[in-house]
Amino acid sequence: MEKPFDRRTFAALGAIALFACNLESAASPGAPEPVQHRAYRYDGVAGSSEVTQEKTADGRESLRGTTDIEAPSAQRGRSFARETASLDEHGHLRHAEIIVGERGAAVAQYTLDPSRGAVHVERPGAPPIDWRVPNDAPWLYAPSEDGDLIASPVAGWVALRATRGADVVRVLEPEQQRTYLMTVDQVAVPTELGTTVALGSDGIDADEQFITELRLLHGAVTLARVTALDLVPRT
Repeated sequence: MEKPFDRRTFAALGAIALFACNLESAASPGAPEPVQHRAYRYDGVAGSSEVTQEKTADGRESLRGTTDIEAPSAQRGRSFARETASLDEHGHLRHAEIIVGERGAAVAQYTLDPSRGAVHVERPGAPPIDWRVPNDAPWLYAPSEDGDLIASPVAGWVALRATRGADVVRVLEPEQQRTYLMTVDQVAVPTELGTTVALGSDGIDADEQFITELRLLHGAVTLARVTALDLVPRT
């Protein structure tokens, strides 16, 4: 496996080509062609996010997203997250690749593989970490307090889907290599407009279609869905 931080440059904060490759590799061979292909955009005073979502006839999903925010702390500056994730027919996480960065530089890359109970962590200038995590419940991932990982529409949807049909979920905070079980009613709360998902100190609202609003960093940053487009499925 090529280590992304061995390169001299990070190729424009994560390289769009890397995302396309990761998204294709997340899909299992012989999977049905997508029957839905949607794009979402979220805007706010302090940032933006874009997500594409593909759904197959059997309920599997592939997600790809980029979130970029201006953190309120002058010491933290701009933060970004680039993610790919695939969900199985039950809505449970199958695989995820998360790249986070700050001030125009890569900070870390996390690879989540629930089927093997494995998380791989890479940071510039540090040896890689392989972290074993129980796969006793559906996985979701969340930011740690004062960490670089930020909640996103992709992370919010992964969390919401994990709670459906389950009594408990396993929360991963990959920055701290910390994990714990939570009951689903501590993660997803029904509202008159849909569901609110709690990821650490962040609140994420969703309707039946997808994520609608994110309130991040103790409410200092709000991103609201401004577009939701049905696209022509790729052939």
